[in-house]
Amino acid sequence: MNIIIGKIFRNERVDLENSAFQDCSFKNCEVYADSGNFSLVNCNFSDCSLSLGKSAATIEKLLKLIYPGTLRILDEKEKKRLNWNQANLF
Repeated sequence: MNIIIGKIFRNERVDLENSAFQDCSFKNCEVYADSGNFSLVNCNFSDCSLSLGKSAATIEKLLKLIYPGTLRILDEKEKKRLNWNQANLF
């Protein structure tokens, strides 16, 4: 597992998988998660979007149940339809 301490991520896609983040900041990033094999300790997020992989589909369903109508998660099919890519974040 990669250990990342005190890093500031800006305007980039950050893959959380197989990493441990401590005291990190994420600003205007696309944050990607799939299996959930990561840890976040004392990290903060500002103006970020969440992108979930196929393995995270169950979590996506749970989030939609908890936050109906207030949370929009783009799946891969919808991203393609919208021509979504990292450039859309900025």
